[in-house]
Amino acid sequence: MTVSDVGREGVRLVSRLTGVAISVPVVAGFVLLGAAVLVGRSLLDVGRKLLETKPRAQEPLKAA
Repeated sequence: MTVSDVGREGVRLVSRLTGVAISVPVVAGFVLLGAAVLVGRSLLDVGRKLLETKPRAQEPLKAA
């Protein structure tokens, strides 16, 4: 193994580490975005169901 080969291996290692260091936050961001969308949709669904089942307020009785 020559000095040149060692240098190439070092560059490959740094290249792989850089690729992993960049891809991990990207994947984590997409996972978090998906989770946020699911939570948001669930909250909207709960809100809709509450509005559907909530009895409407009756009009106040007028004094005689």
